[in-house]
Amino acid sequence: MHSSNDRIHSASELLALVTLLTGDGIPAALVLRGTGIDEKELSSPDTLISVSQMLTGIRNAFTLSDDPHVGLRLGLSMQITMYGIYGFALLSSATCRSACHFAEKYHALTLPMGKQTFRETSKHGIWSTEPDVNKTSDPQLYIFKVEHVLGTIISFARDIADPGFSPSVIRLSYSRPTDPSIYETVFNCPIEYNQPVNELLVDVAWLERTPRRAHEMTFSMVRQLCDEMVDRITSSAGIAGRLRQLFVQSAGRFPAIDLACEQLGISARTLRRKLTSEGTSYQSLLDETRLGLAKKYLRETELTMDEIASRLDYSDASNFRHAFRRWTDMTPMEFRTGLNSGLELHTPALSVVRITSESY
Repeated sequence: MHSSNDRIHSASELLALVTLLTGDGIPAALVLRGTGIDEKELSSPDTLISVSQMLTGIRNAFTLSDDPHVGLRLGLSMQITMYGIYGFALLSSATCRSACHFAEKYHALTLPMGKQTFRETSKHGIWSTEPDVNKTSDPQLYIFKVEHVLGTIISFARDIADPGFSPSVIRLSYSRPTDPSIYETVFNCPIEYNQPVNELLVDVAWLERTPRRAHEMTFSMVRQLCDEMVDRITSSAGIAGRLRQLFVQSAGRFPAIDLACEQLGISARTLRRKLTSEGTSYQSLLDETRLGLAKKYLRETELTMDEIASRLDYSDASNFRHAFRRWTDMTPMEFRTGLNSGLELHTPALSVVRITSESY
């Protein structure tokens, strides 16, 4: 179970918020105040953030901006490619229907604003969203989150298949704003207020459309990467997740257990006990990290076996090859050759840890 302080999400949405508000003349440092993130770190593709950090940025926006619909503007600004591999999966889906179902299934690869579901009736495809905040006690944040989701869906639909996309109907669980003109302009469809749920409806015929960049092979490849990233999210909770992050950040010079405990602020005895309760161990997590890095280097670089061994903190290539065979039942060269020949390799043993954060 993840906490709101776990840094497991891509910084793309916080970066988009900063970009939006700096375009309004608001300094980035003020938007980031209290987040613990500076502009340089925010711009790094490897930076991960927590829900709490995003929430701090949102609340800063409420104070700094006089725009009551900044959530909607933020959603509309979210180009699908900002989500990296997840975005490319949506773009390359076979139909708009399959893109919608993929988006729902892999919703964890975004920075969730609450519960989102997709369903179909005989006439419509229906996206529903319910923010994880009380509408009565925090109406400003509630509306921000609803608007953000609706704006993002519209932006994605336009990127995927139809630059002129507008929903069939919008249903909102809150009252009509004093000035509804931005809703009327952006949604360009009937809007129903004070409804039981927040929903965006599209005509079922739209679901049959073929995305402009549909590509079966690309979709198959990026879906596998999305599965790996979901595995990383699933495995990032608790002390094990913190230790994995520490390993990733110190790749090539992995800390011994005593130094890791010092950096985590706990004793070795406590670390071992908590890891055992989470069904893992220090060595297992180190092996997972090394395997993830090894596959990344073999797949994405032309590094020699000696160079990879050094980056994985092995004394020589022979030790690396022995470990890789133990993890995967194949040599590193067999893995690389299989990739180059276009074979789909399935390696047993360890779950893969994604090293970059290009699409969360």
